[in-house]
Amino acid sequence: MKRHLFMLGLLFAVPAFAGSTTTPQDASQGARRPPPFERKSPVQVIIDHRQDLALTDAQALSLEKIQAALDVKNAPVKQSLEALRPSAPPDRNTQGTPSAQDQARHEQARGLFEQLRTNDMAAYQEAEQVLTDAQKAQARTILEAERPAHGPGHGGRGGPPRGE
Repeated sequence: MKRHLFMLGLLFAVPAFAGSTTTPQDASQGARRPPPFERKSPVQVIIDHRQDLALTDAQALSLEKIQAALDVKNAPVKQSLEALRPSAPPDRNTQGTPSAQDQARHEQARGLFEQLRTNDMAAYQEAEQVLTDAQKAQARTILEAERPAHGPGHGGRGGPPRGE
C-alpha cells in the first residue's frame, strides 16, 4: 500500500514553479500560457473517464462532490500562486543570480505547490474509496497514461518538452 501511495505521489507531482510561463511567441501576442497549477486533478481525470471506468451514477455524484470540495480548498492556494507569477518573462540575457525577492517568491511557490499536491492526494485517496478494486486498477492505468502530459520538460523544471 505504501508503495502505491509513493508511486501516486510521484505520479501527481506538480511541476516546479517555472519563472517564465510565456513563450516569445505568446509574449508578442499578449497571450499567456496557462499556469502549471491549472492542470486537472486526478479526481477530475477519473470523472472525465466515467464511461471507461463504468462508473455508476452514485459513484459519479460522489466523485463530483469530492472534486467540488477540492476546487474550493485549492482556490485560495491557486490565487496565491497566480499572484506570484511574474507579469513578464525574465530577461534571459542576464546570467546573474536571482534576486532575494525572486528566491523568496520561488520558495513561497514551492510551499503552495506542495499544498496543492497534498490536497490532490487526499482527494484521490477519498475518491479511491468510492471505486471498486477493478475500477481502482483501471483508474491508476488511466492516470499513468495521463502523466506524460504533466511531466517535467526542460531539465525537470516543468513545461512542455523541447520542440513543442
